[in-house]
Amino acid sequence: MSLPPTFTTRPTVKAILGGTFNPPHKGHIEAALSAADELGVHEVHLMPCKLAPHKAVGVSETHRVRMIELCAQTNDRLIPELIELTLPSPSYTVKTLRALKENSDDTICFFIGADSLYNLDKWYEWEHLLDYCHLVVMRRDDEEFSPPCAIQAWLDTHVSDDKNVIHTEPAGRVVLTNTPLYNVSSTEIREVLASTTSADKGHVLEGSPAELWLENAVLEYINEHQLYKS
Repeated sequence: MSLPPTFTTRPTVKAILGGTFNPPHKGHIEAALSAADELGVHEVHLMPCKLAPHKAVGVSETHRVRMIELCAQTNDRLIPELIELTLPSPSYTVKTLRALKENSDDTICFFIGADSLYNLDKWYEWEHLLDYCHLVVMRRDDEEFSPPCAIQAWLDTHVSDDKNVIHTEPAGRVVLTNTPLYNVSSTEIREVLASTTSADKGHVLEGSPAELWLENAVLEYINEHQLYKS
């Protein structure tokens, strides 16, 4: 199948969506793919972050990686990116981006949600993020965009209204995109999965967040390994 004309088959722009992916769901992925479409980027790399043991919710790193691989098998636009899991602790986004640049000549677009942007000044060495990437902020269509004053001042310096900048400059810009609102969270999905008992044989209720927002292969994997059970 041929690609749309705005895409290239050998992209030099590497779009990365980081997250816990615990579990990975369509709310994460569809928003990122929508933003990628807006930017004329074909592939989205799913990059699981390291989790502190107390945040793993009973799911090992191996399981999280496998669920991402299953998502990628259902959509050829999705690529697992596991570099952060190979880096020494403590894990910081700026360190991961630096390692990515050291290992590739690709232009990196790092996708974050608006809620993450609002707290960006609390990230480790956040002022250096743009040394290694363009930051792509996924704004939800029906939510007011209102960064704190300090973040807004930083945005005024770095934001670009020209989305093509990611294809012409190597790093240093912030691009704002508008993505559909997906009213679902990993926490909500985990709660549904935890509430299913062995008598249910792992099946979740029809129309539940877990059924609606997880790829069938991911849900089957969760059921097979009895993940997220209390």
